[in-house]
Amino acid sequence: MSESAILAAQRRQPHVGPVTALYTKKEMVGRGAYGGVYKAVHNPTGQVVALKIIDLDTPDDDISEIQREVALLSELRDAARHNITLYHGCHLNGYELWIAMDFASGGSIRTLMKSGPIHEKYASLIVREVLVALAFLHRQDIIHRDVKAANILLTQTGKILLADFGVAAHLQANSKRSTFTGTPLWMAPEVITDGKMYDTKADIWSLGITLFEMATGNPPHFGIEPLRACALIPRSDPPTLPDDSDNPDSDENGLTPGPFSTPMREFLAQCLQIDPTVRPTADDLMRSKWIKSASKLPMALLRELIVRYVQWIQSGAAASERP
Repeated sequence: MSESAILAAQRRQPHVGPVTALYTKKEMVGRGAYGGVYKAVHNPTGQVVALKIIDLDTPDDDISEIQREVALLSELRDAARHNITLYHGCHLNGYELWIAMDFASGGSIRTLMKSGPIHEKYASLIVREVLVALAFLHRQDIIHRDVKAANILLTQTGKILLADFGVAAHLQANSKRSTFTGTPLWMAPEVITDGKMYDTKADIWSLGITLFEMATGNPPHFGIEPLRACALIPRSDPPTLPDDSDNPDSDENGLTPGPFSTPMREFLAQCLQIDPTVRPTADDLMRSKWIKSASKLPMALLRELIVRYVQWIQSGAAASERP
């Protein structure tokens, strides 16, 4: 599906009346800084969507972020074919803004990681699909600026979607950005360093940190106060994966991390080059040995992560999860 069936239906027959008649809101599936995300049904088509419901009685900075996300997503063409969450429209409901997006029933990769880190074979598939999204965005001079496991979604069929464009930005021709934006632990050194300019290569660093996060359970400097982490990142050597001697053997299902391969370590090192001018592009990384090794793996394999998570929930382990 290259465009939203909901938007197409809206063009054929514009909705007149309250938005509550257009969508049937179901259970909450997530919460953000300025609203909740709900599972919902678009009544005219029966399509299940994710409804981001925003309280517009929020600071102006937050409203600007919302406007940026809606504007950017509404102009993207062929988003679904490039692993980007599809925008289905927005509506006012009193002091609320309802934004309809793709519903990914598998949840975020960060949520699925509650049952354990992500084994290398799954990580290679996830990273490959995120690279497809980043290459698409970067060709249009768009920086996502918040790549992390929490913003990577998995559908029930095993499709990966890059989500949350609230801090994404357009680059003008041959330009760079200097705004301190993103989530600190995933930020590239050049984003954190005062006065430095950055471009799409900042997303490549964040992707490397996301790979580290998936492989080990958390990003580097996890647990450190964010401002302290921001001071450490530009002054520290690039993170590396633990030695194999510190890494447990894979279980019989291959669902817990085993020794990390050399191609995976090399891929991470490429992403985490301190100098952004020598950091590869998303297109470059698509041709890397590690990503090519995932070419024969079926995307449906990622459904095993959902099964693992459901089993973890059913085992009662979630009740004892640390905050």
